[in-house]
Amino acid sequence: MLHITTLKVSEINIDDKQCFDRYFKIADLRVSELNFTNFFMWRDYYKIQYSIVNDFLCIISIMDKDQPFCFFPIGDYGRTDELRCTLYILREYFSEMGWNFKLKRVSSEQAAVFKSLGFCYSSTEDRDNYDYLYSVTSLSTLAGKKLDGKRNHINKFKKLYTFEYEEITESNISDCKTILENWCIQRNYTEQDSLVAERKANLDLLDNYKLLGLKGAIIKVDGIPQAFTVGEQLNSDTAVIHIEKANADIHGLYPLINQQFIANEWTHMEFVNREQDLGLEGLRKAKLSYNPVSFVEKCVIELC
Repeated sequence: MLHITTLKVSEINIDDKQCFDRYFKIADLRVSELNFTNFFMWRDYYKIQYSIVNDFLCIISIMDKDQPFCFFPIGDYGRTDELRCTLYILREYFSEMGWNFKLKRVSSEQAAVFKSLGFCYSSTEDRDNYDYLYSVTSLSTLAGKKLDGKRNHINKFKKLYTFEYEEITESNISDCKTILENWCIQRNYTEQDSLVAERKANLDLLDNYKLLGLKGAIIKVDGIPQAFTVGEQLNSDTAVIHIEKANADIHGLYPLINQQFIANEWTHMEFVNREQDLGLEGLRKAKLSYNPVSFVEKCVIELC
């Protein structure tokens, strides 16, 4: 039975994890944003609110510096009548609030579902938010000519330093925070709102590491913690990397922690999603250099 009701929204908190996880498991998508950890750690920056409508998880962002937007509803996309009704409810809510109804970070799979619903709409490619998808085998072994440079960086590192790989536990979370703080200070984070927000998001993740059910690793270089990374299983065949921070002054440390984390924690997965480049030229070049097998393409949808 379809329910057309006034939308009631709530702010996200750590107790919502089980609810969110259920819907993400049903959808089984490889989209980097679509996991509870992402929405929780960025909840303040993106002003995240959510509602359950017709058994679909509806997530809205009300950023101060941008127009509000909605993520595509999460749930069983075989229930097309209920999904169509849910989108009407969301559009009406946006209209009541005086907002233009816009769907962002919509994956190609979701866009195909939306197209079948019969709405009048326009869509725009969102290349800056395409996720980079890599083969776990490729990143864990760095085999092949295309990754020669990565292996060379790691080999040079090993000639200069000794290293230890440690899983993140409650006893060494403080080391992660120290690495993060040093990383932020090196970049004069207080002068950039985006870095202030990233620091807070990373700290929120670390403060709730166990409750979020994450996996992570620290690399000690000559006995000193110098890099850490955190990820989790995203869907049935893909892991996602939420954080990767390292001392950039230590040559080869980034390729090392990338390779070590995949090899130690994610060989039971087929793919790893290393998120988007946000249109940053240096980040795009770095992500392309790891030879992605494909992209998780996304678009922005506006209704007529």
